[in-house]
Amino acid sequence: MTRDVRAYVFLLAACTCAAAASAQETRADELAQERAAKAQADGTSVPARPGFLERTFSWASAKVEGASGARDGFYPDMGGMIRGSGISAGPGYRHSLFGGRARLDASAAASWRRYTMAQSRIEFPRLLMDRLSAGAQVKYQDFTQINFFGIGGGSAKASETNFRMKDTDVAGFATVQANTWLSVGGRVGVLRSVGIARGTSSLSPSTGDRFDELTAPGLTRQPGFLHADVSLDVDTRDVPGYPTSGGRYRLSMASFHDRDYSQYSFRRMEADAAQYIPLLHRSWVLALRGRMALSQTAAGQEVPFYLLPTLGGPTTLRGFSNYRFRDRDLLLVSAEYRWPIFRAMDGALFYDAGTVAASADALSMRHPHTDYGVGFRFHTATRMMARVDLARSREGNRVAFTFTAPLGVPNRAVVPYVP
Repeated sequence: MTRDVRAYVFLLAACTCAAAASAQETRADELAQERAAKAQADGTSVPARPGFLERTFSWASAKVEGASGARDGFYPDMGGMIRGSGISAGPGYRHSLFGGRARLDASAAASWRRYTMAQSRIEFPRLLMDRLSAGAQVKYQDFTQINFFGIGGGSAKASETNFRMKDTDVAGFATVQANTWLSVGGRVGVLRSVGIARGTSSLSPSTGDRFDELTAPGLTRQPGFLHADVSLDVDTRDVPGYPTSGGRYRLSMASFHDRDYSQYSFRRMEADAAQYIPLLHRSWVLALRGRMALSQTAAGQEVPFYLLPTLGGPTTLRGFSNYRFRDRDLLLVSAEYRWPIFRAMDGALFYDAGTVAASADALSMRHPHTDYGVGFRFHTATRMMARVDLARSREGNRVAFTFTAPLGVPNRAVVPYVP
């Protein structure tokens, strides 16, 4: 068992012990009601009162989750980092304003690999009769050792390097909820103070030691960007946190304008779809995901290497290192079958295949990068809390413990690009 896995298991055990002392009976009753309602909809018998593991996960979810129903006050921030950061934690604070019509959220976190993040966000979630939400956010990031293997699907594993990146993003956002399953969102922002420096990992050379501006555009100078995007989101999942039927489909267009050098402007279109199909029984689920990202530049323009689409890691190709493959265009397909083992734990079998290319015409799944494996999902009736995946690819075996869903449509960071 690797050091990362041991650390995650230790963290999970610590959270479990803390939850045993602090879990509220009211939340257990709420969970029982949720299970009863779901069972009634399925036409099955009402399940028994949730067990200790479910109550623990439910308590942790209520403490960490930043949902609209979360209480004001301090909370532990366990997220906000990109893949490869290691365990991260920090304080967060929420406060309702204007009689509950707005919410202020501020948090900061640091990881054991010295990644740091701080953000402040204000949101008006219930405008125009709950049809419109809008807000603004300021976010600072310092990621100390991001993997880079070169550009292209043929990059060698032996070419692994790492770089450090800092940035500050100031953005405004809005989402229109047309009905229960359709929403349209938009965002406009300014990406400032982007800086690429030597990576801090001693396991591989710094990116600047092996690559240059020709092989890694944007390595030697980093502009500020004006960025904007618009997205169309269709969500028919029965339970967004841990779906057993329905799907989510997202189409987006984004534009990045180089404010300083007039050399790194580009546009990107993304399409992402996830479908959940119950087989024979509602808790036996086949999940399918497809994803495509296409970049476009005018003559004389380049996409900075840290903003290229990537494959590799627990949300894309699980049998490869984080950010293993990068290029302008990307294609990914994944399939996962899961079944119940215990009430709060499911088993899973999965297969991933993906490719990257310098142009859309060159994208081909005839010789993709592939992996397969087995995993375990720890969950409540309505939310996945953690998962373990053991994956195998041509580059070896990998074990991942993460709190993110395996095939869900992600909420990605602007920089670096995280699919």
